[in-house]
Amino acid sequence: MATAAQRIPGSGDDITLWGSFRRAVRASGLPWAMIAPALIIMLILTFLPQAYQILLSFYDYRAEHLGGAPAPFVTFENFRDVLIDGLNVPNYDFFAILGFNIVWTFVNVFFHVLIGMAVAMALNAKHVIGRRVYRTIFLLPWAMPIYIVGLIWNGFWQQNGGAVNLIAESANDNLGTDLPTNTNWLGELMPPVDVRSAVPAFIILVSVLLLAWLTRMTIRKGITNPKTGKIARERLFYTAVVGALAALALFTLLADLNGSNEAGNAFVRLFDRAGGPVLAFYSVLIANIWLGWPFMMVVATGALQSIPPDLYEAADVDGASKWQQFASITLPLLRPAMVPAIMLGTIWTFNQFNVIFFITGGGPSGQTDLLITQAYKLIQQESIYGKAAAFSIIVFFVLFIITMINNRITRATESYDAA
Repeated sequence: MATAAQRIPGSGDDITLWGSFRRAVRASGLPWAMIAPALIIMLILTFLPQAYQILLSFYDYRAEHLGGAPAPFVTFENFRDVLIDGLNVPNYDFFAILGFNIVWTFVNVFFHVLIGMAVAMALNAKHVIGRRVYRTIFLLPWAMPIYIVGLIWNGFWQQNGGAVNLIAESANDNLGTDLPTNTNWLGELMPPVDVRSAVPAFIILVSVLLLAWLTRMTIRKGITNPKTGKIARERLFYTAVVGALAALALFTLLADLNGSNEAGNAFVRLFDRAGGPVLAFYSVLIANIWLGWPFMMVVATGALQSIPPDLYEAADVDGASKWQQFASITLPLLRPAMVPAIMLGTIWTFNQFNVIFFITGGGPSGQTDLLITQAYKLIQQESIYGKAAAFSIIVFFVLFIITMINNRITRATESYDAA
């Protein structure tokens, strides 16, 4: 006959399962008590609002429902409107905003890392006089309040009385140049460079080249691990990428041929604004690069100073060139510090609300809107809260996918030895 309380076999004290659970609770009581305040705060400030946002995304909640009137339940209609049908909002195009947001993010992060590492390496060289002074000065953009930064750069780019146009005028007077002095940096809708007509061919070409390379690699290596005989996750990932690229090339080709394929048109629409950015894009790009590279410089400086000088001395003895030392010593040892900083910078830049809002406000005609500024407009200007909630959830998954791809490519969560 079974006993009421089962006992753990092989234990010296023949402790019951319930007794073991109580002992574990008593043993971990202090750690749980210490983290309980943080958990409660996270529950109130993060988890409950997120849960309410998810619930709200299934209702057509608008300003008229703030007084208590019930909002209609629309299931997934808000998500369909955000992605496919579109919203009755000026200058709204989800895929155009998404494409612009992605280009904005990666162009900014590229220059942040490039300039930050270059300046850090320059200041880390021997016999640099006043390096501490330079580092302090270079940190000023990062330390300034973002509201002040936005107002300053907005003043720089004004058409009448803006610093950039005044500098051009002064150069014309003193140097004999012929620079334009009345440029409408923040309002001009004609893009200086427009490559949108070449976007379908570019997508097809890149997709086919990547498809051929990944197919060749998949065929050569297979999708199973030769040691275990099981499907390797990494190779399965590459196989999925092959399928996605094949679909991308096919949809884009169909859209380019007849213009009626919605999937292909969505891919092309990603470059509707990114393929022909207006002058305001370059204005906020310069401002955000100036604002963001000092952070990368600080991270790179800390990593550079942790590299033992003996490694470079040994490389000199072996006859390694400066480039070989950089590729074999500096870059590998910078990676553990820079990869997390790049991922963090990607998230920050993707959601960079302040620079866009305070300099251009998303203008002209929404051409510099990011997903985060569009979400703000859906709430503050349009008051369509249900659709804004669905929009924000979609943005979260977009950023999650970008982060996972970045993590997969850079292997950020792997240890240095495993990488």
